[in-house]
Amino acid sequence: MPARSNIVRLSWQEADSFITAVYSQKAVGGYTHNFYKYPGRFSPEFARAAIDVFSRPGEVVVDPFLGGGTSLVEARVAGRLGVGSDRSALAGFVARTKTRILTEQDIDLLGEWFSTLAEQLTLRQGTRTARSADSPYTRNLHCSKTWAIRKSIELAIACIRQLDSPRHHAFARCVVLRTAQWALDGRRHIPSAVEFREKLGEHAGQMLSGAAEYRRAAVAADQLAPSKGLRRSLCINRDASGLAEYLAANASRPRPSLLLTSPPYPGVHMLYHRWQVRGGRETPAPFWIANAADGAGASYYAMHSRSLGGLANYYSGMEAAFRSLSKACTRSTTVVQLIAFSNPTEQLPRYLRVMERCGFAEVRLSQHLDTHDGRLWRDVPGRKWHANVKGRLHSAQEVVLLHRPA
Repeated sequence: MPARSNIVRLSWQEADSFITAVYSQKAVGGYTHNFYKYPGRFSPEFARAAIDVFSRPGEVVVDPFLGGGTSLVEARVAGRLGVGSDRSALAGFVARTKTRILTEQDIDLLGEWFSTLAEQLTLRQGTRTARSADSPYTRNLHCSKTWAIRKSIELAIACIRQLDSPRHHAFARCVVLRTAQWALDGRRHIPSAVEFREKLGEHAGQMLSGAAEYRRAAVAADQLAPSKGLRRSLCINRDASGLAEYLAANASRPRPSLLLTSPPYPGVHMLYHRWQVRGGRETPAPFWIANAADGAGASYYAMHSRSLGGLANYYSGMEAAFRSLSKACTRSTTVVQLIAFSNPTEQLPRYLRVMERCGFAEVRLSQHLDTHDGRLWRDVPGRKWHANVKGRLHSAQEVVLLHRPA
């Protein structure tokens, strides 16, 4: 039984809401959450419950491993100020696009533009893309099975220049990104150019509806919690260890009441920067479509190599990140993490020691949890087919870790 000082006391209603959200297997949806399927993305329901329970309207929620920006979307519609960082320029593009408010005029204009886009994507046309078709960013997209999709993407990117506003450019690129992911990533059979055009229009309609829903919810939340002149959603393209420096340099922004994040999973292979096409061949095409720079290989984004021998770099990276973040916290800041391990018996205690060295103490809910260690564990929802084929691995379960400054 943990010491009394290491207990988080929630009402039964708060605890029930949080625990229910942890175990929920609902599909990701609502607002702008389906703009792009970023690897390892948060459950919006979990993020929403954590924000409601561990912060209050007008307070700051920080996500140092931002990924697709789920935490910032939920923070905005809950009336919080959201700050997130990620070393991936692709993650930054997705998160900024998902958290950007589009006006009714923006939505109408984009709807009209997308209604005429399909007729401009005939394969006989030439293209003038930002990066040439033979660049490294289109690697493994030059075979007979993928050329029609690659050419359709090139044509769509060229057409985006017809739009005047940078926020319209970003939204349009995100629609192409989502559709290209549908067409290429992990597909056994690559769709035709006609199917791509049809799906592009379908995704545009869905995403515009999501953007309108997000705008309405955000505007309603803004009226309940004034921002005092601060940006409500801030996405920073930098390593987590540098986020505290940014927060310190912007002293006008209150210190975070909640650090809500899902960091890279130690020993779990996950492609944050590539799609797999034609039987597992990797392509950096998402960076090409988002017009973002690809920083490095898998070890750069996951903080460790694909072999378990590379975990020393992972733990040193996590220690640098949380040691820095501890300087931005107050004594009442709560850290909520959702993480999985390839070998929890060895890796979880080591991870907890890292948090302890950074000045954080693990805390538990006051409500009794009928689990083997008193923590909340859940099955990872929405696993890809190839992950399910491998069976029930340790990495198929995530654990919720709660910490506060010691």
